[in-house]
Amino acid sequence: MKIKAVKLTIGNILAAFTFLLLSSNCTSVIVNPMLDPLTISMQKQTDLELLQEGAPSLLLLLDGLIAGAPENEKLLMTATRLYGAYAAILYEVGQTERAVNMSIKARDYGINLINQLPPIKKIKGYTRQTLGEITPALENIHPDQVGYLFWGAYGWATWIQFQEGAPAAMADLPIVESIMLRVVELDESFYFGGAHIFLGSYYGSKPQIYGGRPDASRKHFERALEINKRQFLLTQVAYAQTYARMIFDRELYLKLLTEVLERPMTDSDMASSNKLAKVTAAKLIKQVDEFF
Repeated sequence: MKIKAVKLTIGNILAAFTFLLLSSNCTSVIVNPMLDPLTISMQKQTDLELLQEGAPSLLLLLDGLIAGAPENEKLLMTATRLYGAYAAILYEVGQTERAVNMSIKARDYGINLINQLPPIKKIKGYTRQTLGEITPALENIHPDQVGYLFWGAYGWATWIQFQEGAPAAMADLPIVESIMLRVVELDESFYFGGAHIFLGSYYGSKPQIYGGRPDASRKHFERALEINKRQFLLTQVAYAQTYARMIFDRELYLKLLTEVLERPMTDSDMASSNKLAKVTAAKLIKQVDEFF
């Protein structure tokens, strides 16, 4: 009897794996241990083209898994992170419309992730609540839940940055700010000082006359650089792109971007982010005469 060979593709494997997980009700048992190594592997990948090509299969898998387990925190956190990262990569390679679509997914998963926190889950009908409703709930969040807040706010902020100042998105910014301030209170070092980077960008992206806070921006960026020992290069890029440009400091702008371009790449959990930072810095440094 002849046995016919079956040609396996990535799509076959992912489809079969998804069916197995959803039909056997073993999502948390099998998926949770799988996601951390997978996420770390992607964080270490420096080939942005490979990430761009390979990410859709993983994102489709996550969408399917979340459809079967919509309140699984691990799945929501991973999906928020990866959709946000994928949106950033798409934007850098010029696929702006797709980046906007991916940012919507990052926002929705991020908000759903925040909603899993018991103090916030008690707010009936919570989606994008007013600042007055969410601030008291944030006070009841504990340090071991900081990841929910940071990644949820990260997904939300990813969407906001692609909205080009739309009023609905701008109305959400103070809520994201409040969440990130709480992250700083709970664990300012979380994800390389990521909350400080957001706050530095937020306060440094507007002129003082429109509510910008350059001094606060500089302090948050400097604290982030201290926390990540200047190794997380997106810090310097954001510092140059917001604060340095807003105060018209050409020297600081060039210094920060040159530092990014000259920093050697290393095999670390920051590798993919640092590669993206270098690509962005190379573009920004060529535009220096347009800004100053």
